[in-house]
Amino acid sequence: MHAIILAGASRQDDFALRYGLNNKAFIPIGNKPMFAHVLGALLESAMIETIVAVGPAADLARFKSSRVSLIEDSGDMIDNCLAAMRVLPSSDRVVAVTSDIPMITQTVLDSYLASLTDKEGDFFYPIISKETNERQYPGVKRTYATLREGMFTGGNLSVVNTAMAERIGSRMREFVALRKSVLGLGSLMGVKFLFKLLTGQLSIAEVERRMSDLLGCKCVAVICPYPEIGTDIDKESDLDIARRILAGA
Repeated sequence: MHAIILAGASRQDDFALRYGLNNKAFIPIGNKPMFAHVLGALLESAMIETIVAVGPAADLARFKSSRVSLIEDSGDMIDNCLAAMRVLPSSDRVVAVTSDIPMITQTVLDSYLASLTDKEGDFFYPIISKETNERQYPGVKRTYATLREGMFTGGNLSVVNTAMAERIGSRMREFVALRKSVLGLGSLMGVKFLFKLLTGQLSIAEVERRMSDLLGCKCVAVICPYPEIGTDIDKESDLDIARRILAGA
């Protein structure tokens, strides 16, 4: 399996600018930048062969190696993913991960990917329960959706069937743009869907079916026991947690 690590930045990354940087991927945590923590987990993984890092190529140059190639950030997450997939060796599935989940480890990555081996699907998306998050990271602030099975937040590591990637790319842009808005996602998926979401009547199976219909592929929501995959760093409280956990790493 091959991997893509997304380290692009918005035009005005206010969070990064507080640290004198243009891209939060390079905010230091422990003794290395956030990006390096994620890349390290991918490099140590027994299940990942080669990696394409997408971001500012000049800043990423020091991370280039026989297993890590670079692509310049185009400014669009979906375009970045598709561009990276086009240069990766042929494979059935590709892992796409953002560079802002520094708590991820090789053990977590391999355990999660191994759990997907026997699952059928084209797009696998991890969901992490509120209880799981708060048990490991007390006080962590995340956006949750209330489903029949509980309250869940999304993860930052997707596994995609490469044959479907180009086909679903344009539709995925809408989901990416609304990924932090429960109401926005509900509206995109239909009034009935939104009503059931707001009243807590929606099941995971219903979400999978609706996503599969909209994207034209088999979508699978994976209840994930690893909050490391869902705890991205986009505010000071997140960074405080990461620095406390990764101090000296």
